[in-house]
Amino acid sequence: MQPTTAPPAETGGALRTDAVSARHLVFFVVSAAAPLTVMAGFAPLAFLVGGQSAPVGYLAAGLAYALFAVGFCAMSRHVSNAGAFYAYVTRGLGRVVGSGSALVAYVAYTLGEIGFCAAAGLFASTTLDDLAGIDLPWGVCAVVLGIVVSVVAYCRVDVGARVLACLLVGEIGLLVALAVAILTKGTPEGLSLAGFDPGTWDASALGSLFVITFVVYIGFEQTAVYAEEARDPRRTVPRATYLAVGILAVTYTFVSWVLLMAIGPGALGAALAGDPSQLVFAVNQGYLGTFMTDVMQVLIVTSFVAGVLALHNAGARYLFALGREGLLPRTLGTTGRASGSPSHAVIVQSVLVVVALAGFGLSSLDPYTQVVIWTNTPTLVGVLFLQILTSVAVIAFFARNRTDEGVWQRLVAPALAAVVLAGVLFLVCSKMGLLTGLDARDNLLINLPLAVAFVVGLVRGAVAAR
Repeated sequence: MQPTTAPPAETGGALRTDAVSARHLVFFVVSAAAPLTVMAGFAPLAFLVGGQSAPVGYLAAGLAYALFAVGFCAMSRHVSNAGAFYAYVTRGLGRVVGSGSALVAYVAYTLGEIGFCAAAGLFASTTLDDLAGIDLPWGVCAVVLGIVVSVVAYCRVDVGARVLACLLVGEIGLLVALAVAILTKGTPEGLSLAGFDPGTWDASALGSLFVITFVVYIGFEQTAVYAEEARDPRRTVPRATYLAVGILAVTYTFVSWVLLMAIGPGALGAALAGDPSQLVFAVNQGYLGTFMTDVMQVLIVTSFVAGVLALHNAGARYLFALGREGLLPRTLGTTGRASGSPSHAVIVQSVLVVVALAGFGLSSLDPYTQVVIWTNTPTLVGVLFLQILTSVAVIAFFARNRTDEGVWQRLVAPALAAVVLAGVLFLVCSKMGLLTGLDARDNLLINLPLAVAFVVGLVRGAVAAR
């Protein structure tokens, strides 16, 4: 069975083909997950909730997403479309549900981009003040970074991949240097794998821990977004997906364990009694010194920027796919003649994000505890919902189409993934206050855009189908 590709150029243009390799795809998706930011910003919270079992949470999330990737990658061999989740759900569950999923995906990724850019602006503001004595409001920094990302996204897709490669090498390099320094210089209590012993796990804390460790993988599924631009997508997309999940799982699990060893399991409670957000900086200061801690501050900013660029590309390509299919104005399905990028979609995405950042910057909202949390929590909820729908769509698609995939790829793995991810989504919703600090009503309000997007998409899809 031949893979289903995008409609021909007369429906709005075609993305530049043969522009993205498996290596480029890995740069895009791993950058969206922002490994350095995750370890510096989320690892202390994981330790606070899960104690010395925190590395287990990252490993469990990696295994769950590897399971999801089996059906996801099997489907990618037969569907090649910039709409990714939209295309998969449409082929499996029909155009109406697919249209609803498309708008959910767009809203989720756009909210994620706004949150990432707000965080980048905050850290950029702090870094400029600390290292150069320049006092700029976080909102100004966020808007400037949003514009810079927009310019890069407007260029050819491989230009963005090269930018992400440089940024990603820097942040992974620092994490490796820190891990080597810790293992070389020694740790206060020696090395221990006690946290991986099931006998030490606190079942009541695992649910809250999983909320944190699953959110940091968001972005690996974006490999399929670039399928139309990839070289030999039947091979490139699956290879990049498995590589991305593997790299993230190994990085998060290993580095969090090394950080735990550097602190000492017995001293973890005391270390977290102060300001948890400074925990990893303190470890870095102790093992690599002041200069490398200053470098870490800079690389955290670039790590956020890399994530913003990856999410910007994903959002723009969803707009492109929706425009090309007629679910949104068809002008969004136009590509630039020279770059082959979805030019109109990139511009619209840029305007929406920059205007939102300017509005938040002028408000009295706290960029980290309010703007970032209120935008990124719905991103996690939306992506988990889409992953569950996609797993079900994979089963439905292969039930109707005769292919070479085995029963593990077309039925067992996606079914297990749907069950596991549904359980994780339940935990995320029930433990959402851990991330947001909000009550049930306010948590419902920040997720309301996802519900509205799904309903509007269903209605638009039903109208288009008729």
